[in-house]
Amino acid sequence: MRTTPPGTTGAVVTGASSGIGRATALRLARDGVAVLVTGRDRAALDRVVEACRATGGSARAEVLDVRDDDAVRRLVDTAAAEHGRGLAVVHAAAVVAYGHFEEVPADVLADVVDTDVLGTVHVARAALQAFRRTGGGHLVVVGSLLGEIATPYMSPYVLSKWAVHGLVRTLQVEVRDRVGTHVSLVSPGGIDTPVYRQAATVLGRHGAPPPPVRSEDAVAARVARVLRHPRRQTHVGPANPVVVAGFRLLPGVFDVLVTPLMRRFGLAPWTGLPPTAGNVHEARHPAPSDPDPEEHPVTEHHLNRPRVSRTVTAPAEAVWAVLADGWQYATWVVGAARVREVDSTWPAPGSRIHHSVGTWPLTISDTTEVEESAAPHRLVLTARGWPAGEARVEVEVVPDGPGTCTVSIAEDASTGPGRLVPIPLRQAAILPRNRETLLRLALLAEGRYREDGAATGG
Repeated sequence: MRTTPPGTTGAVVTGASSGIGRATALRLARDGVAVLVTGRDRAALDRVVEACRATGGSARAEVLDVRDDDAVRRLVDTAAAEHGRGLAVVHAAAVVAYGHFEEVPADVLADVVDTDVLGTVHVARAALQAFRRTGGGHLVVVGSLLGEIATPYMSPYVLSKWAVHGLVRTLQVEVRDRVGTHVSLVSPGGIDTPVYRQAATVLGRHGAPPPPVRSEDAVAARVARVLRHPRRQTHVGPANPVVVAGFRLLPGVFDVLVTPLMRRFGLAPWTGLPPTAGNVHEARHPAPSDPDPEEHPVTEHHLNRPRVSRTVTAPAEAVWAVLADGWQYATWVVGAARVREVDSTWPAPGSRIHHSVGTWPLTISDTTEVEESAAPHRLVLTARGWPAGEARVEVEVVPDGPGTCTVSIAEDASTGPGRLVPIPLRQAAILPRNRETLLRLALLAEGRYREDGAATGG
């Protein structure tokens, strides 16, 4: 019969320089646990130690890359010799990369797997070997909802977390009869941490925590609870069980929904980010007061309506060239009959296209005005067609790789009589029209791209 080990007196926390690891170190220090924080950035670790001590707790730091098996073993052995059966090892170190699987650089993918999978192997093996010598201890591995489902654009991380979950589950079986030894898995969903902005990406944009979003402190509190009351696995995030059930029980429906949902909620608003390895190869932890040089101001307001999307076999710049040619507006916008005048500054914010909408001879003359413009990736328009009213239209262009991109449109009535129509009825008319609009836009962009390639001998 298993017994609960003595209270945790000391803890090694990996990945403690930011995010969940940092929050966990602070929580344990506040609870009276002597914390050894580890990570790759000495300055960031020193700030964590200061924060731990400010709570009245005990903390010290050691620089550690979990890919270094020998270094991991030495550090855990030293901590085990100090705390014996009262040692907990909380493994939170992980790195992330965004992009289509075939577009993620091989060295980035390899280092994500080395850190997230082999790093977990090194930490788990060192911990369990130490626990065998001391007679017990508790290993807590921070997994992920993505260790139980799949999502596009995150294949290196999904691959790694599935492997981590499988390893932890195997270890739980193997240590089942070891008195005083526990292995637990904590699986967060969408958590607000710096990992998304520190990640590697070739999508041209950062990742974002999908809703419902919990704080890193919520994960830290769950880790502390698991150390007091050991259990095999616990989720952090109210939607996790629903998402996992959908993935397992309705895979066809899940596959249809996951890509547009990921584009809408799992990626940050456009920042114009060039390809970056983030912190995959080496630490990257700017001081909290340092501005992020890669960030560009963007609006935080996005239209909360269904989007239609289409993959275009042309780069984002080719799509933008069509959007930026105001005289082609009536060619791709369904419902626009003719263009009468285009402001010379189009598509700068505030510029207008003067057009007619409807079918001849029943046409209405009005304007479309640019509200936001971020070439070549985001264009927000106010399309007027009184007496029907006005509509907000958001066009987003996301690169998918060399020579391809995904274009999406969201639209809804913003003022006027159109607002009196129930949203489901409005969208039932808008969505099919925007599918045709995207098709026309794609044909123009692809044709322009082919012609430009032929002209240059490409």
